[in-house]
Order: sequence, then C-alpha cells, then structure tokens
Amino acid sequence: MKNKGTIIGLSALGIGLAGRIALALSKDSVVISGGMSTYRALLWAARGALLVGAAFLAGIVVRIALARSEARQMEKRMDTLRAADRKSKAPLSTEAGRFNEEKMRELLRTLFDSAPGQVAAYRPKFQVQLDRMNEYQANLKRLLRNNDATELSEAEAFLDKLEQNMFGKMRQVYNRLMMYDDTAPIEELSASMDEALDHNNRVLDQAKRLNSTVTEYINNQGTTQESLGSVEAFIKVLQEELA
Repeated sequence: MKNKGTIIGLSALGIGLAGRIALALSKDSVVISGGMSTYRALLWAARGALLVGAAFLAGIVVRIALARSEARQMEKRMDTLRAADRKSKAPLSTEAGRFNEEKMRELLRTLFDSAPGQVAAYRPKFQVQLDRMNEYQANLKRLLRNNDATELSEAEAFLDKLEQNMFGKMRQVYNRLMMYDDTAPIEELSASMDEALDHNNRVLDQAKRLNSTVTEYINNQGTTQESLGSVEAFIKVLQEELA
C-alpha cells in the first residue's frame, strides 16, 4: 500500500510538474488555439495533479513518522518490561546497590515455610531483627524531625547503611536455604543461621548506640560545648567496625 501510494504521488507530481512546464512554454499557442478558458482549465489540472501528488507523499511521510514513533515507543515499553522482568527474576541482585526489605521478607518466608523444622524455627528470630531495625529507624527519624536536627541527617543515612548490611547477611541466609538438601548435615545450616543472627545482633547494637549518641547530642545542645564532631566521630568509628 505504501509503495502504491508512493507511485501515485510521484506520478501525480510528475504529471503536474510536466503540465506546468509545458503550459509555461506554450501558453500563447494554447490560448490561441483553445482560448483562455482552455489554458486555465489545463493550468488548474496541472495544479491539481501537483496537489494530489504532494498530498499522497505528505501522507506517506506522516505515516512513516508515526510508524517510527510507535516503534520507538514500543521499544521503550519492551525495555521497561525487560528491566522489570530482570528485576523480578533477580530480587537479590546488588546491581542497584540496594536490597528491598519487602522482597527479602517474602523470599525468606517462602523458604522457611519449606525448611526443616529445626531451621524453620529461625524465621521469627530474623523477623524480630528486621522489626527492631525498623523501630530504630522510625525513632531516629521522629527524633530528628521533632527537634529540627537536620544537621544530623548523616546519622539517618548511616542507619540505612546498617540496615542494608543486615540485608546482605540475610541474602547469604537465603542462598544457603535455597541450596540446602537433605543429604547435607543440618548442623552446618543451623551454624550458618546462628552466625547470621549474631552478625545482625552486632549491627543492631551499633544502631542502638548510634541512636543513643544522637539523642545525647540533641539533649546537650545549648548546655555544653559539645560539637557536632562528636556524632560524626562516632559514625566514623561505626563505619570502621562495619567494614
């Protein structure tokens, strides 16, 4: 259809252009032999052919532009779908630099539900740890907001980093659970669970101490010469411990 329209458009343009040229070269003879009305009729016919040809070609150009635009939009939608598909298939990927708590909880719940009873008992312990971190974060956010302590936002960012550290350990738990089979000693899996719990408890202790330090700093504002450097120094110590 597009090729046929192109042929029609080019043909009409060719006829119209040839007609205009012929009329321009032989105007006098046409007027003499056929009269002014004949000349005008031929002139309008040539103009009509040019307009028809231009309309056909313009329509084709518009359709091509629309088709290309639609193709680009489709490609963008496909890229979005592919990205979403990759994300859904790789929920523990570190490519984005962050773990998703909701997805982490969902994956662990699914695995623990099918784990041996001795291991399934670890599930509420990990849930309590995640809940405690959420509580520390919520308390710190409320503390900073109520005291307008925007200069301490680094503490809030570091709590988020501590949470991501916990998720990294939970990722190891998930991978070990996923690869476990009945032929492996259950004691080895239990030991890895205990190690993860101990690690997360240390991280939670850091979070608790950080909140306490921030609270003391805010409470001492205006009453002592303590500077913001004390909180920053404490965060630096925690970062070194975390590393």
